[in-house]
Amino acid sequence: MPEPVKQRIMSVGIDIGTTTTQLVISQLTIENTASGSLVPHVEITGKEVIHRSRIYFTPLIGRDLVNAVAVAGIVESEYQAAGLTADVIDTGAVIITGETAKKEKAKAIIDALAGFAGDFVVATAGANLEAIFAGKGSGAALYSAQKHQVVVNIDVGGGTSNYAVFYEGKAVDSACLNVGGRLIEFEPGGDRITYISRPAEIALHFAGQRLQA
Repeated sequence: MPEPVKQRIMSVGIDIGTTTTQLVISQLTIENTASGSLVPHVEITGKEVIHRSRIYFTPLIGRDLVNAVAVAGIVESEYQAAGLTADVIDTGAVIITGETAKKEKAKAIIDALAGFAGDFVVATAGANLEAIFAGKGSGAALYSAQKHQVVVNIDVGGGTSNYAVFYEGKAVDSACLNVGGRLIEFEPGGDRITYISRPAEIALHFAGQRLQA
């Protein structure tokens, strides 16, 4: 019986959210865990974080479009900070989440990031998927499996809050509210309102409050 085949690859992951964007470079160990007589079953069996970027404000053009060129600039600067070049990156993934997922076409990101990795996959994560990602990343899913309990994870972002319910390590329910930490913006160092999001306008109307940007 042949030994399982292992391969190490360099991967970059980029999370473009409503308010912030962050990048992580990892070395992944990929292994065929099936025996020689079975159909190959490839799994990620190891991960080492090589570089974690600082957190950037998501670059936007106006209020409605992610600046793909600026995202590419973030990737380039973080490659330099990590001491790596694009030719050593085998693959990459961009996840667009929150309100940003409604504002961006994936093709613009793919075009801007061409040459930064062997293959880039760009996807928008809907509310349910984003909630599950957050719950697994926070450890809520694992905790529910270890403690045999129902665990709720709440991920509060800039534009939305995502809820995921886990039991025995599996996601059993999820929900999303258009309420986040950056629905109303003020001028830096001041008290003048510069932006009120549509969900905030609706909430203010029903609360009988009058605020204007």
